[in-house]
Amino acid sequence: MKKLHKITALLLAALCIISITSCRASDNEDSEVTEQTSIEESSEPSSTPEPSKAESSKKVSSKPSKPSKQESKEEVIVDSSREILSDFTGLLAENSDTVGWVNVPNTPIDYVVVQSPKDLIDTAYEQDPYYLQKDFYGNYYYPGSIFMDYRSEIGCKNMILHGHSMANGTMFAGLLNFSDLGVYKSSPVLSFNTLYEKSKWKIIAVIKVNTLEYHGPIFRYLRGHFGSDYDFLNFVYELRMRSIIDCPVDVNENDQLVTLSTCAYDFDSFRLAVIARKVREGESSAVKVSDARYNPNPLYPDIWYNCFGGTKPEVTSFQDALNSKKIKWYDGKKKWSKKDDDELAKLLQSYKNKAEKTIRDSYNESDYTQDQISEINTIIGIYLPYVADATDITRVMDLCKQCTAIIKTYLPERKKLEDEEKARQTALKTARAAAINEIESAAKSRKFSAQNQEKVRELIQTYKKKINECQDPAMIPVMRDNAVSRIDKLKSG
Repeated sequence: MKKLHKITALLLAALCIISITSCRASDNEDSEVTEQTSIEESSEPSSTPEPSKAESSKKVSSKPSKPSKQESKEEVIVDSSREILSDFTGLLAENSDTVGWVNVPNTPIDYVVVQSPKDLIDTAYEQDPYYLQKDFYGNYYYPGSIFMDYRSEIGCKNMILHGHSMANGTMFAGLLNFSDLGVYKSSPVLSFNTLYEKSKWKIIAVIKVNTLEYHGPIFRYLRGHFGSDYDFLNFVYELRMRSIIDCPVDVNENDQLVTLSTCAYDFDSFRLAVIARKVREGESSAVKVSDARYNPNPLYPDIWYNCFGGTKPEVTSFQDALNSKKIKWYDGKKKWSKKDDDELAKLLQSYKNKAEKTIRDSYNESDYTQDQISEINTIIGIYLPYVADATDITRVMDLCKQCTAIIKTYLPERKKLEDEEKARQTALKTARAAAINEIESAAKSRKFSAQNQEKVRELIQTYKKKINECQDPAMIPVMRDNAVSRIDKLKSG
């Protein structure tokens, strides 16, 4: 079966919904900064952006180059009901995968953001994200592009952006400096404009996390969607517990986040992420950075404590920490209690049940061949245990989305074959009728002796029977021509 190798790849991948691979080493020096009481974003992205502004490594070309012909690929879905900002019309004409532009003041980060719809399925087969080492035009490019994670999309609760941390300081390398309090104070607000909206975002957390299980439990920070307000606030609580910087920025259930993620080099396959929340309507983008400080005891992966010592802080739940007066950043109006923890557990189970049903109902067996059904059931058998073991709603949603997307790659062969056969029979019927009509017309247009008229009738009936029984479209014209030729020989002098 031509897709069995993909199923094998799924088994080898063990369905680890990966973050991003192959980041490069980076040399970083913290810059000197001065504290300010209040600071706003100091630069905006260009009104007429180019695909790449930052300098590239000496090992690669200075900027992405246009290919002679763009690769054919699926397009990112653009919301036709919303008006696209004029800044992006030119970029979209160059590459329909364009989704936005990110700018972090006082860093080289000032780039177009792309997203490939292929990543959802490709990552399941352990293939690199499309833009990991491709430029804006789809050419091979060592630093890659800044791209949006397949688990998020424009306008979702947490939009996730990835980029390499290049040794020369380009792409997302500048994020590594944000574990320094002075660097954070110099740039507490970033800009991320989507196709439809220009927005500023206040940084709420700078975290370091592991992606390898032997380094300790993995915190899944790449969450684009949430099952409820409380689910979202628990996520924010986990971010703030891990944040190296205590950022003086409030958050509530109505806020939206953007996450900028890159490779860190404290340990193998570490990640550093800067998370920011959208500046609210009517709110100033100023941040009172004089209130910012280092978190005295941020939560790190287990390997951190094994190597550097220290004591892990206790992590409970958002409502427990809030009611114990350990949270100062929540400015929402809702009251939360232990009941919300219980409800979240029930909600998780309901999402698992819904995901299993959605996966099983994602195809109609009658449309597929037996071999295809067997392959699809193998894929479902791989995914469902991971759905059952998922510890958060987002992972359940992502597994369901990925599994159903893979199932959809199996074109309904049985239905396709039936449709092709139906079309073939229709074409045969049309060809038969046309051939018989031409034979009968040939007989009517000629004169025959009384003796030959009976022979002509018998000849027509013989050929009508042969043509109506014929299953080869190519033979029908041959039979027609033979019949007309024999009729010609019987016509009167």
